[in-house]
Amino acid sequence: MLTLRDVGFDYGVPRANGSGGALSDLTLSVGPGDRVGLMGASGSGKSTLLLVMAGLRRPQRGSIERGAQLPSLVFQFPERHLFGETVREDVAYGLREGGTAAAEIERRVRDALDEVGLPEAEFAARAPFRLSGGEMRRAALAGALAQQRPVLLLDEPTLGLDAEGCARLRASLARVHARGVAIWIASHDADFVAAACDRIVALDAGRIAYDGPAAEFWRDASRASRLGVHRPRAAVLADALRASGIPIETTFPDEAALFAAFAALPAAPLHPSPPPP
Repeated sequence: MLTLRDVGFDYGVPRANGSGGALSDLTLSVGPGDRVGLMGASGSGKSTLLLVMAGLRRPQRGSIERGAQLPSLVFQFPERHLFGETVREDVAYGLREGGTAAAEIERRVRDALDEVGLPEAEFAARAPFRLSGGEMRRAALAGALAQQRPVLLLDEPTLGLDAEGCARLRASLARVHARGVAIWIASHDADFVAAACDRIVALDAGRIAYDGPAAEFWRDASRASRLGVHRPRAAVLADALRASGIPIETTFPDEAALFAAFAALPAAPLHPSPPPP
């Protein structure tokens, strides 16, 4: 679906480590079914990589092979990009400007709003600026989904969202993934990435420092720390449980799985308290 080979991009501003490259000799592939968390310290190149993947930055070195359609990119704080008088108008804007037929626009807007949990009958005619913060975020996501492109890129999608907003966003992305869309999420939110992604690509000064299974990445606390990545709370809790003698066999980045494993442990025998002296 998308392949980058030896891609490099320079902003021309030297970094503290002496490197001026936002991306350096970067090779990776995007495939059907991807659920990838793009992680790394601030300034490691995550946002730049998404811009290059989306075709908004042209690499200065290397090559990119894309399919017929560019990926959809949802920027940080996408609700700030809303401008239509109604939610329907905002979601339909890109389709209308691209010459999509009116009946097809109507169908795609309806489907996209349903996919993000904003039913057309309730939300399409509302002014986007009168929605809650989480609803605005999902309305902006609907605009990207209405394009029906095979790759969806999200840059820090949970910034400013509360726990309910994150849960709703995660459910929306699960529905999108179920219809075959590849999803790449650049984020510092380890809990969200752990719940939503099964592959991690970690960047360090514009280079790939890790590309592999998420579970393997979360097991290595020292590597995550070295790359400036916080581990999911469930992984940290699992380590603490093992350190205290509770036999949790592995690290569970997913909280529900960790709690299930904890509940499955044999119950400790109850020892009656000694009688008072």
